[in-house]
Amino acid sequence: MSRTGAGRARGLRIAWMVAVLAVLVTAGVLAWSRAASSPAIRHVHGMTFDPRDPGKLWVATHDGLLVWEEPGRWRGRVGPVVDLMGFAAAPDGTLYASGHPGPGLDLANPLGLARSADGGRTWEPVSLEGVVDFHAMAVSPARPGVIYGYFYGDGRLYRSEDGGQTWTRTPASDLAGPRGLGPLQLVAHPTDPATLLAAGENGLLLSTDDGQTWEPLRDGVVTAAAFIPGRDRGTGAGTDTATARGTDSGSVTILVYDAAEGLLRSTDGGRTWQPAGSGLRVDPEDPLAALAAHPDAPQRIYAITMTGTLWRSTDGGGAWETIWAPE
Repeated sequence: MSRTGAGRARGLRIAWMVAVLAVLVTAGVLAWSRAASSPAIRHVHGMTFDPRDPGKLWVATHDGLLVWEEPGRWRGRVGPVVDLMGFAAAPDGTLYASGHPGPGLDLANPLGLARSADGGRTWEPVSLEGVVDFHAMAVSPARPGVIYGYFYGDGRLYRSEDGGQTWTRTPASDLAGPRGLGPLQLVAHPTDPATLLAAGENGLLLSTDDGQTWEPLRDGVVTAAAFIPGRDRGTGAGTDTATARGTDSGSVTILVYDAAEGLLRSTDGGRTWQPAGSGLRVDPEDPLAALAAHPDAPQRIYAITMTGTLWRSTDGGGAWETIWAPE
């Protein structure tokens, strides 16, 4: 699929989507009323499974950390009100976040990097407190201690190999986007700690060298992305470039939400794309905010919008059912 042949109508639609995302990203102003038993979500920043309890989804929002439990209910907010702008989970269940503390919390603003060892009930500073607000973060599932974050304040990609204690900083002008805010998401590869995706206003980009260089995979606005491992997680789990790009039969699929074209999948590292998402009817003013694959059954995938509408797929992203929506 060509990335350069879009017509004027598609260009106008993308420009309009950028304007919508500007409101969502900077202010988190969308809201709704719900019954007391359901959460009021203003803006979803991220979503991931609890690796210790795969029946539980953590949903990071403008107003703290929510928990969704299967077979289908919100457990509510865990811990204090924290604007979790950046959010990721390590394989051992440790949570990492960046953003801003809520009222009355004895935490720096911005948070820098904060950590929770108790599922979000409490947060403690790790580093960069009062200095950095990562709007996108990723923790490598493949190598303990590897954390990535993008800070729009200096336009650099931060990388740590020791759980956020120390950092290297790499200029990342390719990630900045038209407003300089950087990606909406960083996504770490499941088996290669040097490989990650960046999704946002600047499209979808791939790095296979720890974020030193970036290759564009899609233009336009990409609001959510995920690496989806194959059905057999023991197949093709190497860390060479071919496997990282998804060019062998046992490697990962890339799943993305393109604001102009909807949900798409690629099985060849982003060279070609096919439509996905039957049944996934997304309001253009409320695009997908995150995608998450079940750690034990990667064909079971969840998708959530900026304001919390939640879908589930059991076939790798082909067909979807709505499992919760705001009234």
